[in-house]
Amino acid sequence: MESQLMKLILKFATKRRRTERPPPLLIEVFEETNGALIEEYGVFPFSYSVRRMLRGDAPIYGVRHDLSPRQLVALRRAVQQIAAELSPSSVEPLTFERLVEVLQQLAAKHLGESDLRGHTKELATLSAYEAIGMSRILALAMDKLVTEFYVDSVRSPAYLDHYKYGRCESAIFLTERERKAIETHLDTFRGYTLDYTLPSLKNDLDVGGNRLRVSLDLAPLSVNGFSLDVRRLSVATLSLVDLVECGMISEEAAGFLVAWLEAGMNVTITGETGTGKTTLLNALDEALDPRLRRIYIEDAVETKDLLDRGFHQMKIRVDPFERTNESPRTKGVEIIKILHRSPDLVVLSEIQSEEHSHAFFHALSSGIKGLQTFHAGSPEQAIRRWVEVHGIPEQSLLDLGLIVQMKRPDRLKPMRFVSRICEVASENGEARLRDVYVRDRESKLERILPWERIELRGGEASPVEFRRRTEVLVSGLSLRRRGGGRR
Repeated sequence: MESQLMKLILKFATKRRRTERPPPLLIEVFEETNGALIEEYGVFPFSYSVRRMLRGDAPIYGVRHDLSPRQLVALRRAVQQIAAELSPSSVEPLTFERLVEVLQQLAAKHLGESDLRGHTKELATLSAYEAIGMSRILALAMDKLVTEFYVDSVRSPAYLDHYKYGRCESAIFLTERERKAIETHLDTFRGYTLDYTLPSLKNDLDVGGNRLRVSLDLAPLSVNGFSLDVRRLSVATLSLVDLVECGMISEEAAGFLVAWLEAGMNVTITGETGTGKTTLLNALDEALDPRLRRIYIEDAVETKDLLDRGFHQMKIRVDPFERTNESPRTKGVEIIKILHRSPDLVVLSEIQSEEHSHAFFHALSSGIKGLQTFHAGSPEQAIRRWVEVHGIPEQSLLDLGLIVQMKRPDRLKPMRFVSRICEVASENGEARLRDVYVRDRESKLERILPWERIELRGGEASPVEFRRRTEVLVSGLSLRRRGGGRR
């Protein structure tokens, strides 16, 4: 691992020493974008812009650095020096975060000798990512409004999903060095080796304080030889009040879901990719009593870290679904084991496979309740997938509690919302979906099921207590909205 890592860094340093005129830094490769400016904003040392060529065209996203010529000279010198000075033995333990930390420390020492007007820390970070070939990935990571970006092939520019403007095009082409750097770091720090039989890698990386889930596919799986998907995992920082404010969910429905979870009943959030399932899950989790013992089982850590706020959180990271044949540390195994860890609430990142589903319903039948997500276009589709594809007995569906459906009407635009909230009710002993909240023609999320018809199977509150608690929570949400509070 060390030799592979050092080869990447030292090759870069050697290349710069042997040429009379050093090649440009990666951040100097960013190209200017054309078109009418929609918005421009920045986080030093980068500026970001969103433009549009013609009305109706897709927005064009651009990045540029804001460094002065003097700062560029200092940066280039620091990158060369730290690449030459780095000792593999200093990167202990051998993690991506530790590598960046060591490089930052080396860079800060050299940059401290220059007058950089208080930007030594930012330039030390930039130097570290330049040295490992990921400074332009850092630039995208630092823009909190970029939720996910993609590269389809070596010939294709990156395109991305923007929190405000939806799908945006760009003129950002990854260089060969950047592509090789991503492959090397994923391979080195995950412990999986890319080869012909396993041409995919997925890992979570902390880039400039931003958690990214990086998925890479190479030939023969990727027909074009290279494809990349980088998703921001720390984007889901919105509170329940924020989600009400932006129209994702109504006050009453938000209070209803919190009261349901407080009463010890289960909530499954369904939807297609990019519909906001994890955003809602995090907001609901944060709204619950911090004294509850929460246990999380995730392959990619997408849930909020609330430990510093006094929440009780035990997090278990399992191998990704693609690697479950190679390791006993699977999500299904950990779900079964959770029965002996005394949780008050279990949070599952996503139920993906048949193994996950059987373990999940086994836990439900044992009294374990919580929050989880499941990929489906509708509650009905979720039920069919569980029963017909994963072989779950229909009687077991009665343990599900509520199913919340997320929608994103236009895949190229950022709007996401709760479209339905259904309960899995018993009719003549069989599981049936019953709508509790639906979107009306004016796109308002309204309750259509009378309070007295809502089943509280397995809950810890009576119907009267549950309704009263919902009303109290709704009142609290309303007060926080007027007062600008987050919780």
